[in-house]
Amino acid sequence: MKEIIQVRGEQAHAILGLLKQVATSDGAFALHEIHRETLHAMAEHLFQVTDFDPDAEHPPIKAAKEVAGTEELRQQVMNMAGILPFLEEEHLQERIDAVGRLGEAFGYDRKFTKRLHQLSHEAILGLAICLNRALSLEVGNHLWKGLYKLAESAVHLDGDKRMLERFTGYRDLDTSTFGRTLISYYDDNDFPLPGTPGAFFSNSLWTHDIHHVLSGYPTTPLGETCVLAFDGGMMDLDMGKALIAYTAQFQIGIQFDKGLRTWKNQFKPDVVMRAFERGGNCSVDYIQYDFDFGDRFTRSLAEVRAEFGIDPEGALVSAPGDKWCGDMGIVGMRDDDPDIIERKKSLLERMLAGKNTKQ
Repeated sequence: MKEIIQVRGEQAHAILGLLKQVATSDGAFALHEIHRETLHAMAEHLFQVTDFDPDAEHPPIKAAKEVAGTEELRQQVMNMAGILPFLEEEHLQERIDAVGRLGEAFGYDRKFTKRLHQLSHEAILGLAICLNRALSLEVGNHLWKGLYKLAESAVHLDGDKRMLERFTGYRDLDTSTFGRTLISYYDDNDFPLPGTPGAFFSNSLWTHDIHHVLSGYPTTPLGETCVLAFDGGMMDLDMGKALIAYTAQFQIGIQFDKGLRTWKNQFKPDVVMRAFERGGNCSVDYIQYDFDFGDRFTRSLAEVRAEFGIDPEGALVSAPGDKWCGDMGIVGMRDDDPDIIERKKSLLERMLAGKNTKQ
C-alpha cells in the first residue's frame, strides 16, 4: 500500500496545505475551481479527511521540511503536487516553479521541475526515459521491443496463432468470467483480438487491456487516466510521473504520447483520486513481467477482483449495460468531440492509422 494513503490527522492536513500552496503559488493567485475540487478529492480519497478548508491560512511551502518524514512519502507528495500545474493553463509555469520550491524544501534538486517545464513545452524525452521501466511494466513488455512489433505488424508477421485461439476460446465462457469480460472489452471498442496479424496495438497492449478490465475503467481519456492512477497506486515502481504526463495530455492538451488522441478538460478529480485509492488498497501487485494469471480467465471477474483486493465500488464500468468504450463511443470514431485537439500526424502515424483504432 502506498504510504500517502495511510497518512491521517494533522500530517494529512499539513500535506493538503502544502498542495494548496503549490496550487496558488503561495497565495500569489486565487485558488482555481479545478484545484479546489482536486484538493477535496485528495482529502477524501487519500487521507480520509472530511474537514479540510482550502480557504484557511496554511504554512508556506518553505516550511515543508518536517511534514513528510520519509523519502517515499516525499516522492509521493511531489507527484501529487506535479499534477496541479497541468489542471488549467493559466499560471502553468508559476505552479511548476512552486513545485520546484516544494522539492527544494524537501531537499531535492531541480531535476523534477526541469522535466515538468520540458513537459509543458512538449519536450518529453527526459521524462519518457525516466518512465521507461514503469511504463514497460504497464504495457507488459520492454518499450524498445515495440519497434520490432511495429515492423512485424507492418507486414502482418506479428500474429500469434496460439494467443488468438486462446482469446477466441474465451467467447465460449460465461459472461461473468474474467475471460469473457475481456472479449466484451475488445468487442465494445471494435479492437481486434490479441494474436491477430497486423493488429499492432492489440498485440502490444493486451496486458494494459487486462488492467482496464480488472480496474473497471473504459478507454475514454478519463478511463485511461484512471488506469494509470489505479496502477500507480498499486505498483511498487513510481508511476506518478506518468499520471502527471497523461493528465497534461487529457486536461490541457499537451501531447506526451503520440499513440493517443490529445484532449482538453477530461480530468475528474474525484474519479481519478478514487482510482489511486482503489489501486493503493490492492492486496496483490499483478503488474509484473512474469505475473502468471493461470486459470483466472476462466473464473468470475468478481472472484478474481476479490482475490486481488480490488474494490468494485468506484469502477466506471460496473453495470451490465456499461460499454468498455465508455459513453463517447468507439475510440476511432470520436472526431466530432469539441474537446479533441487535432495534431498533424507524422508519416509513421499515418501508416499506423489503419492498424490502430486507438488513434
